[in-house]
Amino acid sequence: MRFRTLIGTCAVAALTVGCAQTDAGISTNVKNKLIADDLVKARQINVDTQDKVVTLTGQVNSAEEETRALQIARNTDGVRDVIDQIDIAAPQASFPPPAPLEVPPAP
Repeated sequence: MRFRTLIGTCAVAALTVGCAQTDAGISTNVKNKLIADDLVKARQINVDTQDKVVTLTGQVNSAEEETRALQIARNTDGVRDVIDQIDIAAPQASFPPPAPLEVPPAP
């Protein structure tokens, strides 16, 4: 009886580990880590995994966010490689307020 319990437990553990290493499992793990990260917060980053190669696409606000997203993906278990297709958003131009119009005095 103990042997059957041991075999059953090992099978469940192997199944759990095996599922985490599927492309879908890898994508889910990367997404969860991106969401949990204070710098990245998953902003507008899409994660696609094909044959354990993760492709990150989307847009971030800074090079630091891009670097952190790539680091998170590369450090996720089961990831063989990471393809970077992340764009860094151009900073919004801030224009100074318009100068007040000078109205000539009435005659």
